[in-house]
Amino acid sequence: MLATILTLSSVVGHGAMTFPTPRNAIDGQLPAFKAWKFPCDKTHTGENCSITFCGDAKNCQGSCPKSAHNGVVDDLTADNGQSCYWFNNGCMVGCDVCDGTNNHYGHGSQAFLYNGLSQNDIRNLPKSQLLAMNPWAPPAGDSMYLDPKSTKGLHITPNCKNPTSKPTMCAGSLRTMNVNSECGGPDDVYFYSPWRAPGAAPVIDSCGVAGGRHAGQGGGGAGADYMNTTLTKQGDLGSRLPPLETGTSWSAGVAYEVGWTVSAHHGGGYAYRLAPADGPLTEEVFRKTPLDFVGNSILRWGGDKATQLEFNTTERGWETNVGTTPAGSTWRKFPVPTVLWGREGPSFEPVCEESDECKLAVLTGRTSGVAGICKCSGHSNGGPLLPNLEVVDNVMVPEGLAAGKYVLQWRWDCEETDQIWISCADVTVTHTAAA
Repeated sequence: MLATILTLSSVVGHGAMTFPTPRNAIDGQLPAFKAWKFPCDKTHTGENCSITFCGDAKNCQGSCPKSAHNGVVDDLTADNGQSCYWFNNGCMVGCDVCDGTNNHYGHGSQAFLYNGLSQNDIRNLPKSQLLAMNPWAPPAGDSMYLDPKSTKGLHITPNCKNPTSKPTMCAGSLRTMNVNSECGGPDDVYFYSPWRAPGAAPVIDSCGVAGGRHAGQGGGGAGADYMNTTLTKQGDLGSRLPPLETGTSWSAGVAYEVGWTVSAHHGGGYAYRLAPADGPLTEEVFRKTPLDFVGNSILRWGGDKATQLEFNTTERGWETNVGTTPAGSTWRKFPVPTVLWGREGPSFEPVCEESDECKLAVLTGRTSGVAGICKCSGHSNGGPLLPNLEVVDNVMVPEGLAAGKYVLQWRWDCEETDQIWISCADVTVTHTAAA
């Protein structure tokens, strides 16, 4: 993979469905986005090929790139527009509404130690000693733990006065960061994040909000930003976006591939649902038709099936239908571990073999401006992962589902932040497979 210098003002959890193409990609056909391409060449330079975090609501065309699916290694396109900026901010388990503002409520400044050493201390260790360490899943126990000096500001509680529900998910195999902490204990800093009760946390809008905040709140931190265009603006509701013809036709009773990509990493997990396109696109309606996953999950690079890596989520303990909303719906853990152990603690083993270069960067925290050195770890917007990686799954269209036009919802409940990313795409369901 290529390495390039990326600009980044803050690391935030951005992601979006890449196929089918979501309505949230509405601005992907505007001139600024069509003129963008990666990697840089003679005709694509500067802002027209930079992968940047859009922290100032300007020059955001390179913020949500995806694989061009054209067979060219590392080739990226901006056809997905600003789809990874449609999300919900300030959403916590037990609260009835998202406040649109807080994204690290009660935590955020914590730091972890590895064998008693801070990340700055580890940078001074010899290479041989570093390569003997495991930055993703060190031995359970006292290897990687929360620095007591960083816990004074922790206030692990929901961001509402009268919480109506509690977290339902404790299994370490399903958690994506700080996985060795006692569930609900004083060190479990992510206890009330959306992923700890998959599907239960509220949203501002069931197809995301441009910039993640309530209308009138304007831009904010941790990715709560959006570049206004002639088509959309900060605070627009995704459920009100016009249909975007994708040519996606499904038959009831058949499984189909869907995929999404991550720009920045906040752990957690995801699910897919359907709602009739001619009705209200609300969580209540989407919850009526959750889609089951079928077979293995897949990591795919550059849209090339020849290089993809399949893995069994059930065997790994990375899939659950217990304690989920709606009851019995199936969710899968985001299968890409974090590279920010200094802030997020132990994670889990990558499903692919990472290079020594990647491992050293993760251990020392020197992961900025080195895109492509990690294959299946971390974030891509300013980090070591390129966004040509897609998380691919097969989902089953329910047998007996009436023919017609539907909206497919991809919902990513984060663990490290109080944020929920959502994309919505148009699909047509035809006759059943047996008809």
